Parts: sequence; structure tokens; C-alpha cells
Amino acid sequence: MDIKFGEKLKSLRKEKNISQDKLAQYLNVSFQAVSKWENSSTYPDIELLPELARFFGITVDELLQVEQINERKLYEEYEKKAAELARNGHGSETLPLWQEAYHKMPNNIEVKEMLMSSYFDADKMKYQKEIVELGSEIYNGDSGSFYKGQAIWQIARTYASCENREMAKKWAMKAQPLMHSRELLLVQISDDGDEMLSEFRFANYWYLIQLFYMSARMADCENIPGGTKYVQAVSKAVTQLYELVFPNDDMGFEDLMRMCMEYRSIAEDEISLIKNEEVIKYYLTRALACAEKSVSVKEHDLDYPLVKGWHIYDAPSDNKQVVRLLKKELLWNCFDEHRDKDWFVDIENKLNQLL
Repeated sequence: MDIKFGEKLKSLRKEKNISQDKLAQYLNVSFQAVSKWENSSTYPDIELLPELARFFGITVDELLQVEQINERKLYEEYEKKAAELARNGHGSETLPLWQEAYHKMPNNIEVKEMLMSSYFDADKMKYQKEIVELGSEIYNGDSGSFYKGQAIWQIARTYASCENREMAKKWAMKAQPLMHSRELLLVQISDDGDEMLSEFRFANYWYLIQLFYMSARMADCENIPGGTKYVQAVSKAVTQLYELVFPNDDMGFEDLMRMCMEYRSIAEDEISLIKNEEVIKYYLTRALACAEKSVSVKEHDLDYPLVKGWHIYDAPSDNKQVVRLLKKELLWNCFDEHRDKDWFVDIENKLNQLL
């Protein structure tokens, strides 16, 4: 408390048109004590604050002039800033942003989840302790199934990244089986068309994304039965599904980035396998198509059967990220034997034109 408390108390007393003596009698203190509070010479004992607030019909926070925070509005402001940073390729800057938000809203479950995810995205190994602590707090609290699921997901993968397979599996086993997911069940039991469609498109969209990440995870694993040939076959199947679900590559900016990198990865695998130049050319051309499309994504709703009504946002202000990424990855040594081919030169020239 500072001098503002004394001014606030004096103002409240005068608004009620009561004397210091009357207030003192209510609180069972001397009028000299009230006078000293108003002059900021001394302050009331902490146990008197609720009585003072009750007398004036206000909260203790209002009495102490603690700034009231609209957490929903404040969270949305942080969420908007973080989303803009991430979509413009500045994901590393979201961590200090959510640390700041957590300092202001330490009990907000959404802030906790976003901070945990930011630690995870920044460096799972470096921030293992913070991820496990926040995740455990979320999981053991009274948050909903979504947040508990996020906590399980982040903690299990963090332990796996830190080579603690035992703890990773222990946490993974806390997750609900795929066939028991809420979305799948609601589609099965709903007789409301709008609800059924909403859950249907949500499930299809997110399961497709997870299929992509599982495919990418297999590509990082060195002991997959069937090796590179099998991994490439899976990657091809995933891209075919995306092409079926999103005709003409009509998808969001982040999805286009994922597919661009998936096509490029298939072409790289082909170089280490059969080395069929037509296959390499086809998949790098598809990667280029996704990069081109990503530059001009406009906000709209999809109207395709498996994702009908799914909302697509405008490309971020830095809409050349995918183009730069593909151009950089085409510099890899694995593409050297094709670098002088007319079709490869054409792809590089088109990327340069987009930039």
C-alpha cells in the first residue's frame, strides 16, 4: 500500500458522508488510527481490510486499487500476438511472450498449456523440468480432457527426446485410445446434422495432420522394417490423401508448408533408392506448386466433403516462408546430380521469381 490507499479511504468515507469517528467505531479502533491511515502515516492491519471493504460495499482489490484484469481479453491478446509470430516464422519469440502472460495470469489453464507447449517447441531437452512440472500440474488439476491430453502428449514426447523411454511410455499409457475419442463417438451417436458434421470435419482434419507427423516420425527412425523404401511409400500415400481431401492444393498456409516438405522428402528418398529422374522431377514440381500456392492463400471456408466448413486463414504477412525454405533445401548435396537439368533450373528460377 502507498499514499494512494490513504486518498482512496478518505474519498470513500466522504462519499458516504461519515466521520472518522463513526468509521473507527465500526472497526473498533480509535479515530486517530483512521486519521493516520488517511494521512498515510500508518496502515491498517491486514485482517481489517475485509471489514473496511465490506463497510464501503466494495472488494478488497478495489479498496487497495489492485488493477482488475479481464483474463479472457488479455489471453486473446497474447494468443493473437503469439499466432502472428509463429505464422511469420518467429516461433522462438513466443516463449518469452507466454512467460510474461504466465506471470500475469498464473492460474489460467490456457496460459499454462501455451507456456508448456512453447517450452516444448523451443527445446524439449533444455526445458524438460519446466515441461514436466507444468504438464503434471495440468494433468493433476481439474482441467478438461483437452488440457490433460495436451499435458500427456508433451510430457511423453519430452521424456522420449531425453531418452527416458520408460517414463515416456508410462505417460503415453495415460492417454485415451484413438477408438474411444470423443469426436469419433459423437459422430456415431449424434442425430443432429450440424453437430455430426462439425465433429466429422474436426476429426478428419486433425487425424490427417497426425498421420503426416507419424509419417515424418518414421522418416527419422533408423530401424523401420522396410527402411527408406517403406517410409517413402507411406509418404506417397499421405500426400495422395492430402490431394484427395484438398483438391487443387486448396489448403491453409501451414498445410501447404507441410506438403511442400513432404514432396521434397519423397524426392530425396528417390535419389537414394531407384534414382528415377521422372519421379524426382514430379515430386519437386509438386513441392514447387505448394510453395507457389502458399504465397497467395486467402481466408475462406472449405467446401470439400471430408473438411466441409473448415476455415482457412490468410497467408501470414511474411508469405514467402515456404518459398525460402524450399529454395534452401534444394541446395542440399543430394540434388547436385540434377542441378544442371533444365527442369531443375526451371524450378529454381520460379522460386527466385516468387521471392
